[in-house]
Amino acid sequence: MGKGQTLAALLAVVLIIAIVAAFVYLSRQPQSPKENKQQAQTTYGAAMERAKEVECMNNLHQIRQSVQIFVTEQGFYPPNLQSLRLPSGSQPICPVAKVPYTYDPTTGNVKCPQHPRF
Repeated sequence: MGKGQTLAALLAVVLIIAIVAAFVYLSRQPQSPKENKQQAQTTYGAAMERAKEVECMNNLHQIRQSVQIFVTEQGFYPPNLQSLRLPSGSQPICPVAKVPYTYDPTTGNVKCPQHPRF
């Protein structure tokens, strides 16, 4: 096989893949605004909601670890969450509800009002 034939075969394969990808992409697109909204609520919206829940769970985990480090270093629970040296990116608010986490300085418990199971 010569260089010209190899290049032509490669271009043919790329063209076929592009055509198949275009058909797949176009077949997955909603056809009306109503379908678009419904898809956003079912797939994208659900994925975004789950991602925010995971972010909330991660924030709570980081804050709880910071409380434990504070107790180990100081010997008592911090008076509030602002007293902690939180890792960068961790905030004492729920990313879903945008409300502050609840904190009990007598027990060191940190909870999310939006996600009580975390």
